[in-house]
Amino acid sequence: MSVNGLIVPLLTPMNEDASLDKIGLKSLTARLMNKGVRNFVVLSPYGENSSLSVEQEKEAIRIVSSTIGARGNLLVGCFSDATDAIIEKVKFAEKFTSNCLVNIPFSSLTNEVEFIDFFDKLFTKTKANIFLYNNPFIFKRNIPIVGIDRIANWEKLIGIIDFSCNLTYFRALSDYHQSLKIFQGAEEYAVESFNYYCSGLAVGLANVSPEMFISLQKDSIAYGYTAMVRQELKLLTLMKEYFPKGKRVQSYKKILSVEGVIQEHFSGSLDALSEEDVSKLLKLIKTSIA
Repeated sequence: MSVNGLIVPLLTPMNEDASLDKIGLKSLTARLMNKGVRNFVVLSPYGENSSLSVEQEKEAIRIVSSTIGARGNLLVGCFSDATDAIIEKVKFAEKFTSNCLVNIPFSSLTNEVEFIDFFDKLFTKTKANIFLYNNPFIFKRNIPIVGIDRIANWEKLIGIIDFSCNLTYFRALSDYHQSLKIFQGAEEYAVESFNYYCSGLAVGLANVSPEMFISLQKDSIAYGYTAMVRQELKLLTLMKEYFPKGKRVQSYKKILSVEGVIQEHFSGSLDALSEEDVSKLLKLIKTSIA
């Protein structure tokens, strides 16, 4: 099954001690499938993976894989600052899926020889189809376009999920749309990206309201970009008012907890929601975002 359209970068439901909430993860995945989602990233950029043990990470993969079965596509996030560690994570993920989402270590992002060497090692030692995770906020810089030019036609490289929040960079990626699938990871640019050969979205808010983004892509095809400007303004207002950067994981979990899908707990590295934040979210729930 080809990976196209909406990809949901799954939250990691947690217990009060920040351990993996197995029941919550299964419930969240099943809920999303019932709402039409067919592509998932486990251990995603929204997964708070640093608070999970290696065994909990492996258990999360098992749970999502068994819940999806043959009805959808699973991408496993394999992130590290070391090439060998990424390769080991991919090897384990291959027991459950043929698709992995990986980052490029910083040393390989800044050295052309190491950049090519990273992919040589990755593709020699693993069998999975690879999606690249671009996030300069975490990995200090964007994947260089000159590097993408070198690897765009490599057989097992399938696509890039871009979390740069930089439309200029996304437009540069779109030049490779005939060789790679390009996915937008920022809600703020969800509508605009469909003007640049976007293969789909991989946005965190889809954990809460997948229908919004499934219909958004369908509407962009049916009506064209110009007719979608109103939808873009609505989405921008929504993100600014209710989901400020730095509090999105917490906010998404709060909404889902009110709906009884998962617990609201998150890792200690994230800031708590203020009373005002919670009040706004409760009002939003009453207007039925989800």
